[in-house]
This record gives sequence, structure tokens and C-alpha cells, in this order.
Amino acid sequence: METIDLDSWDDFEKSLSSFFDELNELKKKKDPLQVSTPLFRGQSNASWTLQTTLERFTDRTFDALDYYRTIGRVKPAVVSITGKDWTLPKFQTDCNPYPTGYELMVYLRHHGFPSPLLDWTRSPYVAAFFAFRSQQVEHGRVAIYSYVEYLGDARGVFISSPLVQGLHPYVETHKRHYAQQCEYTICVKGVEDRRVYCSHEAAFSDAVSDQGQLKKITLPASERKCVLEQLQRMNITAFSLFGSEESLMEMLAYSEIENSSETE
Repeated sequence: METIDLDSWDDFEKSLSSFFDELNELKKKKDPLQVSTPLFRGQSNASWTLQTTLERFTDRTFDALDYYRTIGRVKPAVVSITGKDWTLPKFQTDCNPYPTGYELMVYLRHHGFPSPLLDWTRSPYVAAFFAFRSQQVEHGRVAIYSYVEYLGDARGVFISSPLVQGLHPYVETHKRHYAQQCEYTICVKGVEDRRVYCSHEAAFSDAVSDQGQLKKITLPASERKCVLEQLQRMNITAFSLFGSEESLMEMLAYSEIENSSETE
């Protein structure tokens, strides 16, 4: 992983422009081989590692079957309360990269249930919103990650080593999945005949397997006001990304109190 420390939001936008120019040039050279769509993730503290909500919730190690059984147990409660339903297919033990029950996993992830899915967005500006969103972001630095899984060549893979895998975004789920331009990755490794969920951070630190290109850009938290003002002009707000009454209140509090130019 390459870490790039920048001094300002303007520097970030210049870096972003160069990043996309380089990627487009690579696509021309590698055509018709695959160059993945870049994904982005914002974190409000640059010292935080890449962790799933499942890792943050428990120290327990889950394999794919363990987690499949877990979501199967919570499904009746979710269906009963929401009126939505999901068909859970028979658990697949082969090397299909998509976890069985993926659609339900995405829904649960968006509603706070601990998940082995690490969420990303195709928009660097949405990622920036999540990095700078909190009022607690006043000091230190925030981080915006970019990840490109395939750069036109095959990836070297060792089954017993952690492997980061991108998952397709085409699922029927909560509307915020599409509002936020979400995609997801999982990190797995083979242990005997099981697929075990493991740490993205460990995978990206592993020199054995090729995990694609990961970059971490850090910015001063003091850029928050500048960033949020620009994102609001782009209609990237809590309400546009979440669509809930709570996020409406967050947006209104920002525009009418925190960022208001009115004086008594």
C-alpha cells in the first residue's frame, strides 16, 4: 500500500485527476484485458486500519458457512419486521467468489448488522464525504483510500494466503446502496476445506499474493469546512446518500446552523 500525505483539498483534486488520467492510459495499453473500476473509501481517522464491521464487533473468526448460518438465523426477524423477503439458496462449498446469501448480506450491512463485507464507493467524492462528515473531525488527518483490483494482468494467488475479492454491485437491496454507488470486497483464505473470512489489512500487507493496487491519501482534518461546502454544491449530503429522516436533520443542521452565514 502506498501512502500519500497531501496538504489541501486542492492537492487532492489534482492528485485525483492524475490518477484517472493514468488509469485511462493503462486501459488503452491493456485493452482488451481487464482494468477494474477504481473504488474509494473514506475514513475519518487516518490511523484507523481497514476493518469490516464484523471485525470491529467481535474477535471471533467466521468461515463462510458460519456466517451463512448466522444470517439464516436473523432472516425470520428481519422479514417479520420489514415485510421484505430473501431467498437463501443452498450453501455453496465451491470456489464461487460471491458468498452465498450475498443479497441479504448487503441489506444487513446497510442496516448495521456486523458484516464481513468491506464497503467502498465508485465516487471519490462520496468517499470524501464519509471521511469529513463527522463534526468530531477537527484535528489530525483523515484518509481516502483508492483500490483497483485488476490492472490488466492476472493476479498471483496462493489459496492459503488472504485474498481480497471484489463483489459485483448488482443486487436488489436498500436504495442507499445505489445512492452511495456502493461496491464491496471480502477477504478470504483457504483453511483445509473452508473459506475463512480474514483481515483486509493483513492481506494488503502480505507480500505473497497480488491484491491489486491500494493507495491511501491522507488530508488535514482542518479542510473539513472547505470539503463539505464543495460537496454540498454537488448535492453530496447525508440526506442524498441515506434518504432517511435522521439524515435529513443532519443535512439541515449542517446547512442552517453549522454552515450558516446569518448573524444575530
